[in-house]
Formats: sequence, structure tokens, C-alpha cells
Amino acid sequence: MKHNFADAFERLRELVVALAALLAFALVLSLLQYLRLAERQLSDLHTQASIVAQTVSAALVFDSRDDARESLSALQQSPAILQARLTRADGELFTAYTRQAAPASRLEALAGSLVVEVPVSADALRVGTLTVQASRLPMWLDLGQFLGATLATLAATAGLAWVLGKRLRAQIKEVERRTRYLARFDALTDLPNRDHMRTLLDRALQQEQAGTLLILDLDNFKQINDQHHHAAGDAVLQAVGQRLRLLCRPGDQVARLSADEFAMLLPKLGGDALRAHVAHLQHALSEPVMHDGHWLPLHVSAGAVTLGQHAQDASEALRRADAALRHAKQLGKDSFQLFTPQIGEALQQRLALEHDLSLALQADDQLVLAYQPQYDAQRRIRGFEALARWKHPQRGWVSPAEFIPVAERSGLIVDLGLAALALLRRDLDAWKARGLSCPLVALNLSWEQCRKPQHRDRFLQALKQLQLTPNEIEFELTESAGFEDLDQPDSFVFTLQGLGYGLAIDDFGTGYSSLAYLRRIRCRKLKIDRLFVHGLSANADSRTLVEAMVHVAHAMHMLVVAEGVELAADEAALISMGCDLMQGFGFSKPVLAAEVPALLGSGAP
Repeated sequence: MKHNFADAFERLRELVVALAALLAFALVLSLLQYLRLAERQLSDLHTQASIVAQTVSAALVFDSRDDARESLSALQQSPAILQARLTRADGELFTAYTRQAAPASRLEALAGSLVVEVPVSADALRVGTLTVQASRLPMWLDLGQFLGATLATLAATAGLAWVLGKRLRAQIKEVERRTRYLARFDALTDLPNRDHMRTLLDRALQQEQAGTLLILDLDNFKQINDQHHHAAGDAVLQAVGQRLRLLCRPGDQVARLSADEFAMLLPKLGGDALRAHVAHLQHALSEPVMHDGHWLPLHVSAGAVTLGQHAQDASEALRRADAALRHAKQLGKDSFQLFTPQIGEALQQRLALEHDLSLALQADDQLVLAYQPQYDAQRRIRGFEALARWKHPQRGWVSPAEFIPVAERSGLIVDLGLAALALLRRDLDAWKARGLSCPLVALNLSWEQCRKPQHRDRFLQALKQLQLTPNEIEFELTESAGFEDLDQPDSFVFTLQGLGYGLAIDDFGTGYSSLAYLRRIRCRKLKIDRLFVHGLSANADSRTLVEAMVHVAHAMHMLVVAEGVELAADEAALISMGCDLMQGFGFSKPVLAAEVPALLGSGAP
């Protein structure tokens, strides 16, 4: 109520100030108009009196009063002139003119009059004086009309400004309301967002309320986005958000945390009751969603943490519930995991590894690249795949399977990718200094490296500054990772292709959208995952699948690279199928940069 009164008072004050300003402006304009009209009336009256003075000079010389009166009677054409007096040079009245009209009105008396005297001359000699008196009422009437028109114009302008201002204030209020809404709610699902959930968690923990934070994740959301485009993904998220609202019990709170993650704050719920409720939620949320004539299947994994027992603040609650969710997803689709001390220990190890990796990115001697050569059917090296390696000061070599997922979840993959470009430039320069010509080197590219525009700009700027040309480097896109901007005209994948860089689809056959990737991304190479390659010579099904992949790739003018080749029989089978390139321990393990010259000397074309 007080806020509304203050707003009304402020608007009234603004209106009064605006009207005062307009009135002052009108008065200034009227003053200028008055000066102009007064000057014009004086000038017109003087001109008119001068003309009459010339016509009565002869009558005055020849002492003809009739002629003089006839000349003065011409002044009756000007209703503003009240009277005129013609006197001789000695001051004697010769004749006069007085307007024949009703007695002067009160307005005319208030308006005042103007008197002009002009000499009457004959042959350059002054023979008399003509005095003319005129009323100022017409001038005041003109000024009144001007003031009225000015006030009307200003009033119309003020009215228009008020209307536009009111509309603008309404728009500003709507923007402010929308801003406040977006600060607390998700625009797509209309659910509270992460910040709002964080506030609810802080409040529940401060009040020592018993409860559980549950995080729900859609297992196959990227697949839906890739196969049915983002409109389908948005429809799924909206449907899940609506279902969560309907599934909320009294006291439950729900929010959307990120792309396909939702959170529920469940007061006073734990043990078997929690598991039963989560199972009910998963069953209800997993119902397929109809979109554009297609049923979209859903799978939901969940992780939870008990407030107070395993979480003391909002950040810890979110972090530990997320850790439980990651553990659940490792168990398979539609799984659930409650946070335990063991998961907490694993989380601490991951956070410690994340911290150490951030330090390694700032050091000069911990991160290196290892190079695994790619051979053709004649066992000639036709390229390399560059793989990140990390030598921890205390732990020694850390497996990429351990630190790459940590880098991707923490966002350090962005800096890791930039560091890999710099390391590659250094190694290429070292080989060139020894007179070696290195074939094309492939680097893995993760969607997380270029998901944000600023990350894309940094990556492209690094390519330019390091002068890594398309003749030196190509990029491998992990099929299972899924690039989410392929439907956009400024897709980073197509940007790289536009700059001339070659692309390869890595781990082909293990992802969720193999044929869709082939159709949408015209890559130079297709890399068949080791899962299909190892032992294919003795497995008819694997042989059939790999042979089909080779035929499809060649039909789309792509080179085929087989990964994980270890057995001579598998190598022979791949060659008979027409596989273009092969890599694996059967040829060479990944080697450090210092060992590449020896490989190039023995396996160069």
C-alpha cells in the first residue's frame, strides 16, 4: 500500500513539474510574441500615418479643411485607429478624425493605446504635424489567440507525452517484472531455477528442517535433441516440468537446475519411503511424450542427499546430490542412488583431482601429447592422433579415462583443449627443426570446449595465433558426446569446416546417432570403434557390421580409420574390406613427441 502511494505521489510530482515547465515555456513564447506584435503594430501605424501625412500636406498648404478631413477619413479603414489630429506648424488644430463607433469597451480601456506623431512637409518644409492614436486591443487579441494555440499545442504534446510515458513506464515495469521472474524462474518450464532452489535449501538448512534434495536427470535427452531437433527437446522439458508440478506433495519444492536436470526438495522424507517415492516419480516421468507425431521415450536417473546429515549448506547439498546422480547413471538408466560417505570420498578425490589438474594447466612440464600413428595397407604412416597425457608430480601418469571426464564436468576441458593446441605447435616446430615433414595430426574436440561463444572465440583465436593450418591439424568429434548446435547456421562444426579444417567422426558405432551424424556432418574420415574391430576376423557379426560401415563411408566419400587393431588377422580382414587407415597396438602404442622422428623414419611414405 505504501509502495503504491509513493508511486502515485511520484507520478503526481512529475506531472506538476512537467506542467510547470510547459507553462513557463508558453509564457516565454508569449513574451517573445508580444514584443514582435508590439513592434509590428508600431511600425504599421507609423507607415500608415506617414502615407496620410503626405496626402494632407497640400490641403494644409492651401488651407483646405474639407480636403484634409476627406484624407483623414481614409483612416476609418483601420478599426484600431481611435483618432487623428492635424495641426499647423504653430500648433493650431487644423482638423481632426474620430472613429464613429460605440463607446470604448472595458477591454479596450484596459488594452491601452498607442500614439504616433509624424511631420507633414511640403517642399521640404514642415508645415504641420499628424498625430494618430490607435487601440492596442487587436494586438492583445492576436496575442491571446497565439497563447491559446500555444497552450493547446503544449497540452496536446503533454497529453501525448503522458500517454507514451505511461506506456513506457508500463513496459519498464514489465521488463523489471520479467527480470525479477527470470532471476528466480526458468523461462522454458516456468519452474524455479537453480538460484531459487539454492535459496530454499539455505532456508531449510538454517531452520534445521529434515528433508532430502533429489536431482533428476533425463538419460537420453541428447539423443532426443539430435534425432528430433531442439523443438522436441523443449517439448520434453516442458512436459517433464508439468509432470513434476502435478507430482509435488504439499510442502515439496521443484526447480529446473540445468538443461535436462531437475531438483526436488522433499521435506521429512527418507529411508524406504524415499525410495518408494523416487520410484513413483521415475515411473511417472518416464512416460513417453508425444511430439510431432512421434512418441519420445524417456528414462530418468536420480541422486539424492539427506539435508543436515550429509549436507550443511546449499552448495554442498547440490554438489553431493549431483555426485549421487553421477553414481546412479553409472549403474544404468532409470537408476537411483542416495549419497553415502563412500560416494563422498570419491567426490573428494574427484575435487582433489580437479584442483591438481587446474594446477597442471598452469605448469609447463606436466601435460604432454602422445602420438599414435595411423597406417595404410602398406604400413606407411599417413597421420597421427594426438592424445593428452598428464604426469602428476606425486601420482605419476594419470589415466586419461580418469582426468578427461573430470575436465569435462568441471569446465577445465576448455583450457585443456587450448593447452593441447599449444603443445602440438611446439612439437610440430621441433620436428620441422629436424627437417621432418609430419603428416596430418588429429586432435579430439569435445562439445564442452565450444559450447559457449566465448570458448569458441578463444579456440579460433588460438588456432590463428599458433598458425595451426588445415594442412597440419584436423579434429575428431566424439560421436557419443553429441554436438548440440548442428541445427544452427553458426554451428562451430560448420565454422571449422568453412575454415578448411578436416573433421572425423570418432568412436563410430558406439553413439546414439550414427547415421544421423553421417547425414548431417560431411566429415573427411570415419573412425570405427575398437569394440567392433577387435577379433572381427573370427566374429561373423562384427565382420558384417564393419564391412557395412566401410561401404557406407566410402559411398559418402569418407576415409575409414579402424581403431584398436592388435591382431594380424584383423588387419588382413580390414585390408580385404577396403579399410583405408588403421591404428592400434598391433602397429604402435601412443608415443611421446621425442619418439615420433624414429617412427617417421621407419614408417614414412
